[in-house]
Amino acid sequence: MAQQLSYRIERVNELMRRELVLLLKQETKDPRLKQVVITDVIVSRDLTSAKVFFSVDEDSNKIVASLLNKASGFFRSSLSKTLDLRHTPTLSFIYDTAPNTGARLDDLLSKL
Repeated sequence: MAQQLSYRIERVNELMRRELVLLLKQETKDPRLKQVVITDVIVSRDLTSAKVFFSVDEDSNKIVASLLNKASGFFRSSLSKTLDLRHTPTLSFIYDTAPNTGARLDDLLSKL
């Protein structure tokens, strides 16, 4: 049963990530949101909430995080129309520092 549940959560994670990428490309009008890259989505076990990790230029990460969290209702309602879920999870957008950390490590290693 746990295997089945984790498989379903992984499917929901991937479906939500794909749909959010499409929404950002096609539905948003703010140019600051066009540069956002959705890196991961992690849905809670009970499917009531989801953490959406995104990457963007370090200079604009706070502004973009604020914009995304303000627009979370729009994204949630759009997801509810496209995903076949009983309840659409609430979304919280979190800046993902991993891509920037990896780039810094590559720079440091190349200098050695």
